[in-house]
Amino acid sequence: MTALLLTSTLLTSCFKDKPDTSKQGLYIGVIGFNDDIHSKKLTLLNNNSKQEMKDFINGLTMENGTILYHAVNTALDKIEAITPPEDLINVSIITFTDGLDQGSYKLNPNYNSGEDYLIGVSNRIRNGFVGIDRVPISAYSIGVKGADVNNEAQFRHNLEKLSSDPRHNVFLVDNMAQVSQIFSDIAQDLYHQSATWDVTLKTPAPDPGTKIRFTFDNVTNAEDSQRYIEGIFANENGRDIFTNIVYVGLRNCGSVIYPATEGIFSVFTFSDLLTEDGVQVYTTNTKQWKWDEAIHSWTNNSEFTPSGNTVVQEEFKSALVMLVLDCSSSLGNDFNNVKSAACQFIETLNGNTHQ
Repeated sequence: MTALLLTSTLLTSCFKDKPDTSKQGLYIGVIGFNDDIHSKKLTLLNNNSKQEMKDFINGLTMENGTILYHAVNTALDKIEAITPPEDLINVSIITFTDGLDQGSYKLNPNYNSGEDYLIGVSNRIRNGFVGIDRVPISAYSIGVKGADVNNEAQFRHNLEKLSSDPRHNVFLVDNMAQVSQIFSDIAQDLYHQSATWDVTLKTPAPDPGTKIRFTFDNVTNAEDSQRYIEGIFANENGRDIFTNIVYVGLRNCGSVIYPATEGIFSVFTFSDLLTEDGVQVYTTNTKQWKWDEAIHSWTNNSEFTPSGNTVVQEEFKSALVMLVLDCSSSLGNDFNNVKSAACQFIETLNGNTHQ
C-alpha cells in the first residue's frame, strides 16, 4: 500500500511539473547554476508569466562552483522531455558564463571527465532535433572572462562547443554592458526566427506560357532589378501553376507556386518572403512585368499596382527558449547586472509575442 501511494505521488509530481505546451506561442525556461541546478520550467510567455520569470531570476543567489556542462545538459533534457507545440519553428538555448566548468562530470555517470562531458553536450546540441518537423537546436554562448579564468583557450573552447554555430553564435565580450546588448540582439533575432511574412500578389491572369517577373526595388526597367521573383505562368490539368521560379536578392520560397484564381485574377502567395539577409520584403514599390518575345524585352503591366494588389501577412509560430545563467560567486558585483540583462531579455521577448 505504501509503495502504491509513493508511486502515485511521484506520477502526480511529474505530471504537475510537465509544461503544458498545447497552446501556440513562445515558451521560456530558466536554469541558474553554481554548485547546483536551480530551474524554472518552460512556460508560455505572457504578461502574467513574464513577472514570474523575472521574480525567479531576481531570486537567484551566488554560490561557489560552476557546473556549466551539467547545466546546459539539463536544459537539453528539459527541452527533449516535453511534447512540443505542433507549429514549433525555433528551439534555442542561450548560455551565459564567466568561468570554467568545475566538476560537472561528477554529476553524470555517463562521463569520466570534464572534456568528455563537454563533447557529449556539444554532440547533443549539434545533432539534436525537436518535434515532428525536426527543428534543429540553436545554441548561443556568451562569455565574460572572470578574474579566476587562467586558461583563456579553454574558456573559448567551452563557448564554441556549447554553441550550434561557433562562427556566429559565440560572443566573448569584455563587460556587462556588452552582455546586455547581446541579450537584446538575440531576443530580436529569435523574434524574426519565430515569425513568417507571407506576401500575396494579385494580378490579371497572364496567358499560359508567359514568363513574368515581380520586382520589389522600384526600378523603371526590369533588367535593373536586384530583388525579384521570375518564373513561367502555365496551366497544368486545369490548374494554374507558376514554375521554373528564380529568386534574386531573396530567399527561396519554393520552386513551384500554385496561384489561386479570383475571377480574371491570379493570386500568388510567397510564404516567408525575406531578403537574403533575412529582412522582411516591403511591397510598396512592387511591379509586375512580362517578357515580350517579339521585342526581346520586359514590359510593365500597368494593370498591376501595389495598392490593393499586395498583402503582407505576419504570422507567428511557436518557439522554445532556455536561458542558462551562471550564478557562481566569481561574478561578484556583476551578478546583479547579469540578472538585469536576463530580465530585460524576458521583457524584449514578451514584447514580441503579439499576445
